[in-house]
Amino acid sequence: MKTTKELIRNTARELFNERGYRAVSMRNIADALGISVGNLTYHYPHKDLLMEDIMDAELGTLPAAPEPGLSGLNRLLERMLASFFETPFYFNDPALYSSVPRLQARHAASVEALLAVLRDAIGSCTEMGLFAPVLSGSRLEQVARLLMLSHTGWAQHNATWPASRFISAAEMMAFQWAVLIPYLTPAGQAAYDALAQQTEV
Repeated sequence: MKTTKELIRNTARELFNERGYRAVSMRNIADALGISVGNLTYHYPHKDLLMEDIMDAELGTLPAAPEPGLSGLNRLLERMLASFFETPFYFNDPALYSSVPRLQARHAASVEALLAVLRDAIGSCTEMGLFAPVLSGSRLEQVARLLMLSHTGWAQHNATWPASRFISAAEMMAFQWAVLIPYLTPAGQAAYDALAQQTEV
């Protein structure tokens, strides 16, 4: 059974995603929950604290190291993209986390931790002979950072461009693999072909 705080967070997240964080008041959240503003502020005195709690929960679900190989790397990339759909209100408005120093610091730490997971996942594929040896060292760092930065750009593109220019997660996955495919070894290409038979890479 969900706690009162969980219900508040879930309701607030839905409203923030639907209307945008700045357009939602504490009154709106209380009304959606069927409780008084006083009851709401007992749990969350300020809207910023509510946003912090929502994002703490979300950032805490970001993936740890996947299983070795291209399938594990593929699932990691999919999970990273999925996170943008769970709290788009946050990722589509960079000014939000830059205006809350505590959240900005936690976000930055989460991004660096996730970058390390991605870097290690790609690096392990190189060590397994699936990517060419050149995808190591500084080149590995460049590719991992490029993939990370592309996620934020993708989310903000979808938030600001017309619906006709929307880029789906499946398309974004194809873009990411377009960066990685040139580094595949013959063994990596065989593993990729097998993965493509099972998924939409």
